[in-house]
Amino acid sequence: MKNNKDKIISNYKQQIEEIISNHEHQSLTENKLVTLLVELQIAESELEVQNDELSMSAKILETERAEFADFFNLVPVGYFILDHLGRVTKANEIGLKLLCVEESVLLNQQFQRFIAPDSLEKFYSFLHKMRPNEAKQTAEIKMQLFNGDQIYTKMEGIAVHNLFSDVLVYCVTVTDITASKLAEQKLQVTTERLEMSLKASGTGTWSIDLIENRVFLDEFSLKLLALHSWEFDGSIKKFLELVHPEDQFYVKRQLLNDTNNEEKIDLEFRVIIKGQTKYIATKGHRIQTELGKQLSIGILLDMTERKKIVLAKQDLHDEKQKLILATTLNAQENERQKISSILHDSICQLLYGIRLHLPSMKLNDDSKAEFQMVNHLLDQAIKETRELSYELTPSVLRDFGFVEGIREMAQRLSFKNFRISIKLSEEANLLSADLQLSVFRIVQELINNSIKHANADKAEINFYTEGNKVTILVYDNGNGFDEDLETLMARGSGLRGIRSRLSLLNGHMEVESSNVGTQIKISFTH
Repeated sequence: MKNNKDKIISNYKQQIEEIISNHEHQSLTENKLVTLLVELQIAESELEVQNDELSMSAKILETERAEFADFFNLVPVGYFILDHLGRVTKANEIGLKLLCVEESVLLNQQFQRFIAPDSLEKFYSFLHKMRPNEAKQTAEIKMQLFNGDQIYTKMEGIAVHNLFSDVLVYCVTVTDITASKLAEQKLQVTTERLEMSLKASGTGTWSIDLIENRVFLDEFSLKLLALHSWEFDGSIKKFLELVHPEDQFYVKRQLLNDTNNEEKIDLEFRVIIKGQTKYIATKGHRIQTELGKQLSIGILLDMTERKKIVLAKQDLHDEKQKLILATTLNAQENERQKISSILHDSICQLLYGIRLHLPSMKLNDDSKAEFQMVNHLLDQAIKETRELSYELTPSVLRDFGFVEGIREMAQRLSFKNFRISIKLSEEANLLSADLQLSVFRIVQELINNSIKHANADKAEINFYTEGNKVTILVYDNGNGFDEDLETLMARGSGLRGIRSRLSLLNGHMEVESSNVGTQIKISFTH
């Protein structure tokens, strides 16, 4: 502005000197002197007008400069002006805060000192690519702050010539992208881990564009389906050709039908690969992108070996069920034979004897002895019928509860040389009917074993509960046994029956035996 003013004054001074010079060769008359003064006054007036205009322009320029300074400091990114050597000549407040440095320290310093060593080459390339009147350059560069911390930044810059000195300067904006960069790195790490996990777990990925009807399979999915990349053209037709004919309609409806409103995809299907059948499981989602694309994306898993195991387990289960059914039918037949034998050998014989005695009573006048014999046989038949009925279903257990059922059993099985004592908790009656019957049969079998095999003269039954845990102790003072429990179970069906019942109750049996007695502990939860 000052240069323009001096230039104008110099021009007017030159004009005045020319006027005076022209009049020096002439004699100055009064009229000529007046004319000269008028011209000088006109020149002075024009000079004052020009001066006012220059003052106004200076004020406007100063205002614009102040506004530019405010704008420079209010820009929401770091803004730096560098000279042709890379020295900082100007920096806004955001830039100073970004570098954690005072303006007095930063000015005239090499901007390169704030660039991380591993990004210096990239920064020099960024500066080198900036040319006057060309498009701005962009680069992601890591910076090292004044306090030693490092940040990731996005730099944008242009090269311009200074209006006054015509020297080349660089205008550079710096944006802190550390948070997004770290998130990007974390996402990259997560993606790599996911890819490693998918690879380790034998899992591939797929996606289907429901609008363009294109299928994408990753490298592992292609390998899983025994395909080379050049063999698969990405068409749905080619993909469906791999699917077992019986599953094609199902797969097409679940994966490819864009009218299916289900967002989640979870299905299994078979594929035929080189004449062999593989079982494939896929899970995924149906999504819609911001660009309006409808996609199905998910994972593929080879379930062949797992499916074989499941099928083998199913076959084993079926065989087990057949075995259980056969065992049940066999047990029923054995029970029927046992009942038939008891009825034939005991009750039927008694009734047959009664029948033989009845004609004698009719012919013999003195039938007292015959009557007593018939009465005795009837009593024996009734007793054995009751015994058989009790063995089949203990009615006292059903009518009076578990405690009375055990007490009645103890009284019935006790005799002169064998006594049974009981200690029962009344809470036993709170057990379910099925559970009471199972426990009753277990105790019954244990007492029968004591009578048949232990050569004992006393036994004791203890029953107590603690919370939902039930414990039963059956003790006898017999001669015990030396064999292990597995050997005894292999030899005797009674203990096997107890173990079978306990397995249904998820129970546990402990046996302690010596030459002075045997204690068996049964425990389970209900």
